[in-house]
Amino acid sequence: MIRRVEPMNRFRAVISASFVMGFLIFSSLPIGADDLRVLRVIETFDAFPVYGNGRQLSPITFWRWSEEEKRKAGDFSQLKLASAPGVTGEALKISVRQALPRGLDFFALWSTGLDYLPPETTAIRMKARVASGRFTLSVGGPTAYFATSDVRAEPQVLEPSDEWQTVTFSLVSDLERNYRRPIFSSESPVIYYTRWIQEPMRLLIGVDSLGELWVDEIELIASGEGTDFPDYTEETVKLLAESDLSRAFTFATDDREFDLSHTPGKEPMRKPAILEGRGPLAARQRGLEEVSFIGIPTHCPEGTNVFRLTMKLEHAGTFEKLAVDVLALVAPAGKFTWEQTKAAEPQPGGYDYCLSPQRTSGLSWGFYHARRAVRKGEVTTLVIPFTDFVCGHGSGELRERHQLQQPLAADEVMAVALVSPYRQRGADTNFTIEKIQAVLVLPPADGIGTSYPQVPDLSKIRLEMRPGDHGKQARQVRVP
Repeated sequence: MIRRVEPMNRFRAVISASFVMGFLIFSSLPIGADDLRVLRVIETFDAFPVYGNGRQLSPITFWRWSEEEKRKAGDFSQLKLASAPGVTGEALKISVRQALPRGLDFFALWSTGLDYLPPETTAIRMKARVASGRFTLSVGGPTAYFATSDVRAEPQVLEPSDEWQTVTFSLVSDLERNYRRPIFSSESPVIYYTRWIQEPMRLLIGVDSLGELWVDEIELIASGEGTDFPDYTEETVKLLAESDLSRAFTFATDDREFDLSHTPGKEPMRKPAILEGRGPLAARQRGLEEVSFIGIPTHCPEGTNVFRLTMKLEHAGTFEKLAVDVLALVAPAGKFTWEQTKAAEPQPGGYDYCLSPQRTSGLSWGFYHARRAVRKGEVTTLVIPFTDFVCGHGSGELRERHQLQQPLAADEVMAVALVSPYRQRGADTNFTIEKIQAVLVLPPADGIGTSYPQVPDLSKIRLEMRPGDHGKQARQVRVP
């Protein structure tokens, strides 16, 4: 379903945040409503630099177009900054003069520069006005390699108006995905974006768009569904077990990269993490897509409901905070046949194991995912409740875990895995891991909290499948 946006006065923009089973529904509350908060102004088009990080004022183009179509990209569209009535400073003017060549349903129009989203994030809000023609807009982009391919918000159609409109895209409900690289998610019953964003979020334009569009004031919005990462006082935490860091290992989730790492004279692009000191554990890993992992065998006694990790992350880039994806690897009763995932002829420096869908065919296993951000160069203790993990894969006896999105069970945990995501691909991320502990947290009366929004009840959604630009697409829709 594509929503049509009705005109509204720029200075009287209204938006709602009503909640039904944890899903965001927009209707008609004032911008100043208590449950809405601007996390960050992403773009005003006159207060931020334009060039760099994919934010060039260049015509819309696509690598699959013919050379002739690429050469004539400027004939199809033009982007420029200009002043406009009702705008302080400048706004982005998009002119689509001819129908865009086919190739995708949606093309990248503008990069927001955001490749990590705080857990409170639930929406993108912007001001827009169609001066002529008709435009279909969305926001989104690729997600982590182990996640749901490319995800975008519910598209919205804008018609000509003399007034500016406030356009809001939910990033947590009514999402759409394709199956360009499903890997572990071909049977996923859910679609997530905020926890799995991989590349900078893009403003997207539908291939059917034509005319003149203006965009201004893009904001990152929180509306109460997501919360900051939960934390607990020491008095509420009981240590149950601690992982042996000396048993750390590496694994790939890509067959080709694994095989290359064990082929003399060859090197994988996404190299195995380099494990150095073991107490504390020192490791270096490059986030060239999320297929090269650090693993630590982990046992969780009965009653465990939280992982507590003490670590420091360092990186040569300019990030103040570094993201880390944390996976809990699971198998029935925590027992797994690792032998099938080893190389027939191991090579020094090659991956220890391969946990790809192909290599683990016939085995019962799965993983759960959580994401965190830590301040670069500081020793940080992460307290990650089991409730903050979502099931990203399950096969064999654990297929139901994935299909029903069942919670993480302590007795099934076999290892904790860490990976530096794609945003940090410009340099190695250096891990210094001091402790990985299984703990019991005595929950408050309202339970142990989560951070990124989750689908609270699978019976309240369904996936609608349809053909798309990469074989098929799916839309996650609410069930009344």
